[in-house]
Amino acid sequence: MLRLVADVGRMHAGLDRKALALFPLVLTMFCLVSGGPYGLEPGIQQSGAGMGLLLLVIVPLIWALPVALMTAELTAAMPVEGGYYAWTKRAFGPFWGFQCAWWTWLYSIVDATLYPILFCDYLSTLVKLSTGNDVLEKTPLLRWGIALVIVAVFAILNVRGTRLVGEVSVILGFLLTAPFLAMIGIGLWRMASHSGPIVRDFVPSGSSVGEVFASGLYVIMWNYLGWDNLSTVAEEIDRPQRNFPRAIFICVPLVTAIYVLAVLVGLRFSPDLSQWNDKSWPVIASSVGGPWLGTAMGYAALASAVALFATALLAASRIPFVMAEDQFFPKKLLAVHPRYKTPWIAILVCAAIYGVLAGFFTFLTLLEVNVTLYSAAVTIELFALIRFRRAEPDMPRPYRIPGGMAGVVVTAILPMLVIGVAIFASLREDWRDQIPVLVLLATGPCYYLLAWRLRRNAQAKGSVAVS
Repeated sequence: MLRLVADVGRMHAGLDRKALALFPLVLTMFCLVSGGPYGLEPGIQQSGAGMGLLLLVIVPLIWALPVALMTAELTAAMPVEGGYYAWTKRAFGPFWGFQCAWWTWLYSIVDATLYPILFCDYLSTLVKLSTGNDVLEKTPLLRWGIALVIVAVFAILNVRGTRLVGEVSVILGFLLTAPFLAMIGIGLWRMASHSGPIVRDFVPSGSSVGEVFASGLYVIMWNYLGWDNLSTVAEEIDRPQRNFPRAIFICVPLVTAIYVLAVLVGLRFSPDLSQWNDKSWPVIASSVGGPWLGTAMGYAALASAVALFATALLAASRIPFVMAEDQFFPKKLLAVHPRYKTPWIAILVCAAIYGVLAGFFTFLTLLEVNVTLYSAAVTIELFALIRFRRAEPDMPRPYRIPGGMAGVVVTAILPMLVIGVAIFASLREDWRDQIPVLVLLATGPCYYLLAWRLRRNAQAKGSVAVS
């Protein structure tokens, strides 16, 4: 294991080794995984108040926490650039390592594309609240232009340094959480003075428990996923064996608490679920603290969207960077900027893809594809966790999941059960919704076989030329 880390360290000698210290790492992780409760609203609308709150409490325990524990152990044991790509390749060989990285990269493309769309959604709401003008809702081309500006600005930010992304994440983290903290404080104070029901109906009228469970689960899962994403920049973290697990254990309860408290307060003062759509937090905040809080929430939503995008680009761009080493992508993606110490070409390529896709999709269209792709990749990582405990029990593990082998198995099985339930529920609702996901999953083996054949042909031609 020590030899592996040393080898990778030599390959990536141009990177900034201490770009993310503990505090910036915590805020970068918070921005990447959560960015605040923005995006939860459709899950509450679809699942209902009672079911939505239940999912917000249960999902982190059986989905977020196990994946976070897995990430803490494997990142501390193998703090290498590429993270989960390196783990799964070492555990199961290049084919499954490639599938994990490819599916996660596809998920990251979908994920990062969501955030410029969310930015435009919240900007549209803010403009309408301030001026009554709904021009952004009626002009898709203008929305796309704004999304492209966001992509370009934060691509440049990423190129200029991982350290800079961490510093910006600290600022954005405070900006996007401040209105929620104010809303929670005001709301809890008002609730203490004037009691009333928080949950009027467990599920929306006319809906079955099974239907709303399936509808809300994907949205809630999406809001709690991504704990393994920053493992891809492990070589750019200061003392990753110590700081990465610490950041994980700060972020999981922080994200859960903000989600649950914000939704509790929001439901108390905005019980009409028709208002809970993917851009409604400013309206909900206005019902709690007045127009000033709604306006602040609108500006914070913009900060959230750009924070999510900047950190998603940070994590995702390292995948084509490390896969280029194995000749799955052009070697030009290996270029590290001599001044800023970032894989700048990989960053710009990812940003270009995000910018194009942002003009063609909506939030909910991408969300279900996003969760299923991520689930497929994280399942391989969970099996890798079990394999390493069995095959390499003496591997140095600065952080170790407690409970021995039984604790590891339980940690791995819980998220797999959630994935299985979510996919089963989606298939029961409409199996055709999964066709695009199946097509995207199939591209992994297809691309791998094509790349393998091209590489073999190139090696054969090289041998002939030498002889």
